[in-house]
Amino acid sequence: MIFIYIQYIRLGVKTKVPFRVVLYSDDLHHDFKVFNIRPEVSIPKKVYALNAIDRLEVLASDPFCNAADELIDLFRDQQLVFSEKEQFNLLKSQFRNIGYNFNLKPTILWFSDKKGNSTLEQLTDLISKRYQLKSLEFAKAIVAEMANYKDQKGQQLEVYKEVHLDRKAHDLSKYNNAAGVYFFLNAAEEVIYVGKTKNIRKRLQSHFSNTAKQTNIDYSHVHDIDVIYTGNDTIAQLVETENIKNLQPLYNSQQITDPDPFIITLSTTAKGISKIKITRKEFDDSLPEKYFNRNSVIESLKDFCIDNNLCRKHCSLETVKGPCSNVTKRGIPCVCSGGESIEDYNRRFQIAFDEFRRKTTKKIYRLKGRNSSEDAFIYEHNGIYEGYGYIEKAMDISNYNDILGHLVKQKNNYDTTRIVSSITKKINDRDVLEL
Repeated sequence: MIFIYIQYIRLGVKTKVPFRVVLYSDDLHHDFKVFNIRPEVSIPKKVYALNAIDRLEVLASDPFCNAADELIDLFRDQQLVFSEKEQFNLLKSQFRNIGYNFNLKPTILWFSDKKGNSTLEQLTDLISKRYQLKSLEFAKAIVAEMANYKDQKGQQLEVYKEVHLDRKAHDLSKYNNAAGVYFFLNAAEEVIYVGKTKNIRKRLQSHFSNTAKQTNIDYSHVHDIDVIYTGNDTIAQLVETENIKNLQPLYNSQQITDPDPFIITLSTTAKGISKIKITRKEFDDSLPEKYFNRNSVIESLKDFCIDNNLCRKHCSLETVKGPCSNVTKRGIPCVCSGGESIEDYNRRFQIAFDEFRRKTTKKIYRLKGRNSSEDAFIYEHNGIYEGYGYIEKAMDISNYNDILGHLVKQKNNYDTTRIVSSITKKINDRDVLEL
């Protein structure tokens, strides 16, 4: 069970811009987990000052998309508890903005009525006497009180009571302490839940222990368990999301559907300067999709812009009224400040963009196999996930086709993009083969 509190800055009457997410759980290291978020909209300096918020600290934070992967992992198989429905909607909107369908069913502590949310208001007033309303200390105090909350009779809320679920006895000793994916099957041998883990036996023990925490799974319906050992957690995640999307299990709520992907399109400014637009693709065709969140598009365009010395503002990397940072921070002449003629810039831009479209890349990521004699691998073509496979270490390899002959072809989607993109943050360069 994870308690969640979101701090936000109010702009006008309706707009609320989150700048911090604070989690509390006994399962978390040091109990609290804090994610500072850089706002996606411009906020006046005076608004920061009125809220007693360190503007520079907030602007130095990472965007929400950088925290999303870790949050998704933390939320896996957990009951999420919010102080009020508005808090849940704020978090849900953040995930929606990056193209992720956040379909978890939350627990709401205090529902509002016609008179408002008196319990939460009283708690907020009490804590605000000790801490600034927008401070980290205030947020930590709120989630700690949420975890300790008791009703007027002094009894713990029903949603927190330990629920003794009817868990059928299963022989878990036959499962290995290894990474993989597990499937819960009902009496009709239908898959009703799919999960992934770094340790199959330990995770199953946590599911079927009498002291296990409450989940949305009805364990009395679990008549059998199947497993697939993957050798590493990354492929376990890929196999899990593939099966969730294909099987649509009853008790899985995440990764069921995919948002529309993003595409890069060309446009021009009022002055006739070539520019790039990032838009949702709202039509179907036979082309494989590459960009399933805005951040993946931005990362691709960064190299394109730097390699070709293009305007960062007109490559959708910056939203500024004046010149881009090429001029203001690097002192480089740019078309946005009149440092280059529009005709010359557009000519360079078109050549660069055509090359960008034609560019092909092939990458094979080597990972830990299912045993000491094999390697696992993931294949990516033009930034698009193509599948995974396993190959014996002793096999004689003369070209990349010897490896790809063992490829298990897969479809690319939002979740596979998220999973594969995380590899670059933790894999050594020697384990990446570029073709």
